Amino acid sequence: MSMFAETELLEACRVLFGSDLLLNRDFLFYIQPSGVKTAYRQRAKETHPDRLVDAEPHEYEQQTELFRDVSEAYQLLQSFTADPIKRLWCPADQQAGFTPRSQPSRSSSWRQPKAESDSASSSYELPRRHLELGLYLYYRGIISYSEMIEALVWQRRQRPVLGDLAERWGWLSAEDVKKINRYHGRRGRFGARAVELGYLTQFQVQVLLRYQRQLQKRYGQYFIEQGRMTNAEIDAWLREQHYHNQQFEDPWKKWR
Repeated sequence: MSMFAETELLEACRVLFGSDLLLNRDFLFYIQPSGVKTAYRQRAKETHPDRLVDAEPHEYEQQTELFRDVSEAYQLLQSFTADPIKRLWCPADQQAGFTPRSQPSRSSSWRQPKAESDSASSSYELPRRHLELGLYLYYRGIISYSEMIEALVWQRRQRPVLGDLAERWGWLSAEDVKKINRYHGRRGRFGARAVELGYLTQFQVQVLLRYQRQLQKRYGQYFIEQGRMTNAEIDAWLREQHYHNQQFEDPWKKWR
């Protein structure tokens, strides 16, 4: 029996990586110490109490508790990634015998995408399911796991804060936002706390989340700004990803 509870691990991932990521057993299986450390360093900078040393006592106390949550999440995930027992979270792809390609180093050159007609004869193998761009590039052997997480964390930082959006739209006041942030019934998710306290409806939270995602930069932009890929290369990978995902779309979806 594993000493790690899956629900606790997923909650720790939400604290470090954000609740907007697709957090499941696949994520737990592929999570690496380097990715955990990168996310922790960023979250530690954002939540360290010293940033609010001149703030009101209750705000400093809230920041201290948030920083404590981040530290505890990091310790749990650090122990988990260092323990071979984490293989119990083997995803369906591994159970079916799928093994990702060896990951390229940062210094390796980016491989050009092959034409769609060449996909049947290529040496790589992809999971037979819908894949977001980051996972597609990872399984394709184009980026490493840590690079996938770095890009996700970068993308998440581009989003405006949910409470700021709700306040801008007149759905919440500044005082409402403070009360929701101070509430400890649900840790780490502003929208869930707002619904639980009765400040927002579930529908309003979903609208805010969709709009929040629209304002963020596209995932591939990270690699362009880092000088790792060109616009043309990203566009080519997007076409290849779209071709892959088309094979696994629900044929009844358009009729719903």
